[in-house]
Amino acid sequence: MSLSKSAIILTLFLWLLLISGCGSEANTNRANSVPAVNQPKDNPNAAKTNVEELGLLVNVPYEAEDIVWKENAAHNKVLAVFRFSTVDANKLVAEAEKFGPGENVGVPVETWFPDELTAQGDMSGDSALKGVAYPANAFYQDPYNKGKITRIEAGDYFVLELTSK
Repeated sequence: MSLSKSAIILTLFLWLLLISGCGSEANTNRANSVPAVNQPKDNPNAAKTNVEELGLLVNVPYEAEDIVWKENAAHNKVLAVFRFSTVDANKLVAEAEKFGPGENVGVPVETWFPDELTAQGDMSGDSALKGVAYPANAFYQDPYNKGKITRIEAGDYFVLELTSK
């Protein structure tokens, strides 16, 4: 009887060790690190897509259907690509023309631009997007209060380039 009693106690003790091992600190740390793998790294060179975060830096007067942007704090510059609905795109151009006439320009294509624009830039042969640039007064918000908004031809994409004075 004492042998079976010892076997039961030993079995319960090993079972408790096994159960308590599942909640060990090593396993907890590993479990907590898994979500961090799925979260994007804070890469200062990565383009962002959060319009609310951009809204802290510049005024966004219309709801964008697509947005990608970067801030270069070292050079006091924000570069953003928007795609607006055709109606909002036309309103934006009409409002911008109040501050000055449009000017034909070429915008260098960045690697992080939307695929449609990088393909359009590749087809042009000089890796530049053709468009009409307007004063970007509607987007100004301190400290970014100088720049232009360029409507890329053949579409509703706009490239915003703002700097601080």
